[in-house]
Amino acid sequence: MKIAWVHKLLGKYSKKFYGILAGILTAAVAGSGVGYHVIAASGTADQTEEDTQIDETDEDGSFSGTGTTQVKTESQLPDFSVNAVTMTVEEVYVEAGSTVAEGDALFKIDDESMADAKAYYEDAISDAKTALQSAQINFESGVLEAESELSSTKLAADTAQDTYDAAVSELSVKTSEAQEAYDEAVEEISDYQDAIDNGTYYTQVGINEKQSAVDAAQAALTEKQTQLSDAQSSSQAAKETYAADMANLKTQIEAGASYTDLAALADQLAADYTAVQEAADALSQSQTEAESANSALQLANQTFQKAVEEYNTKVTEANEKIAELTDELEKLSDACDEAERNETTAQPALLQQYEEAVLEGKYADTEYEASLETLQSAVDEAQDTLDELKEQQSALLAIEDGVVCADRDGTLASVTYEAGDTLIKNTAFASYYDLDTILISVEVSQNDIAKLAVGDTVQVQISGSRMGAIDGTVYSIASEKTSGGSMSNVTYAVIVAVDNTDGTLTTGVQATVKFETQATGATEMEETKTAGKTETIGASETEEAGGKTE
Repeated sequence: MKIAWVHKLLGKYSKKFYGILAGILTAAVAGSGVGYHVIAASGTADQTEEDTQIDETDEDGSFSGTGTTQVKTESQLPDFSVNAVTMTVEEVYVEAGSTVAEGDALFKIDDESMADAKAYYEDAISDAKTALQSAQINFESGVLEAESELSSTKLAADTAQDTYDAAVSELSVKTSEAQEAYDEAVEEISDYQDAIDNGTYYTQVGINEKQSAVDAAQAALTEKQTQLSDAQSSSQAAKETYAADMANLKTQIEAGASYTDLAALADQLAADYTAVQEAADALSQSQTEAESANSALQLANQTFQKAVEEYNTKVTEANEKIAELTDELEKLSDACDEAERNETTAQPALLQQYEEAVLEGKYADTEYEASLETLQSAVDEAQDTLDELKEQQSALLAIEDGVVCADRDGTLASVTYEAGDTLIKNTAFASYYDLDTILISVEVSQNDIAKLAVGDTVQVQISGSRMGAIDGTVYSIASEKTSGGSMSNVTYAVIVAVDNTDGTLTTGVQATVKFETQATGATEMEETKTAGKTETIGASETEEAGGKTE
């Protein structure tokens, strides 16, 4: 059997060193599911490490490096989450080096851990279903919103020119209105001042006409007063004549004047009486006319004073309005300046809005499709999460009675856990030897690493082999340097794979790898490194991964 010599070589070492050799691979197993494993070595670990030499470049551009042949391993990784709940190993049935068949028991997870894990998946699947329903609802509402946004964006694009023109026009109108308000205020101040200076208010209230009316009333009163004085004199004279004639009549009567004389005096006295009555009537008429003229004068004076008061009020109001408008002018001037600034500064922003609206309209369909894609992605992600949880739940439920079984036939390179251990995320249950492939790790200098790419064919010369140089393939290229502290000695680990399906190659043997290629440049170096990324293998990472071997 192929692995007979493996056990024979491992038997040369202690159980502890056996475990160390078997555990070296665990970190690579945890990270990628495929790695390599040292199953035998001629000398100590330090000696083996010294056998890995940095490459040397030949004149033709080829270069070579040395390393030790090692066996490739493959990992059995869990198909469900082992860190959702604490899962404890109750019992381990195998150890590193054991030969197993597919379905053989590896170890058992305790019942409480299995129950907790099953409960976790029931809850997680329930939450995932709710999340999926929510994503589907969001999709439906999001589609409506996206359609509305599409319509709105296209409408904005279609009306962008009109919107821009209207906004620019509005700015211009505001500037015109502000200037018009300022000009109106200036004109109004001028009108008020002109009205004061030109006597407009004097004319409006009719001061001259009312003054003339007063003068006319005064003249009429003076005339009536003269007429009254004349009437008073005439009345007094008539009364005196009447009194004198009355006294004369009495005297003549007493003197025994003749009838003829007395009759003549009586006629005279009657005439005097009539004159007195007429003078009294004239005096009464004159008094009435004088009183009317006086009343007319008083009314004219009142009308004149009212006109004066009205004039003074108008002038005061005009001065107050002038002062108010003068104060307002500064604000109106600022408003004009602001409107002009807005018209100047806002137009670029309006133009940008116009251009953005047109551009958004141009790509509205693309944005719409992107929105739908995003919404659908959320649904797909929720569905994928649910499907993945269901698959993981199925994988968990497939573990009958908590017993983890081998997923293939083969020899165990390592068994990760011991009884009482807790399952660790991204850590393999176990790893298996793959004797069909031999791996050789070679350190390549920074100067040459850019010349390599994963998949390149190389020439391998295995020490002690009579086969001569055989073909190998660049299996992986490390993305991080593994040695060197300066630019002159920085190296990267390159792993070369050699086919060993015929089982003729052994491990722990020094091999020289020759790389025949041309430099491809720094850019291809970065792409090559990314494409061929691998994990650094060492005892410290094995411990972090929780790998244990016997």
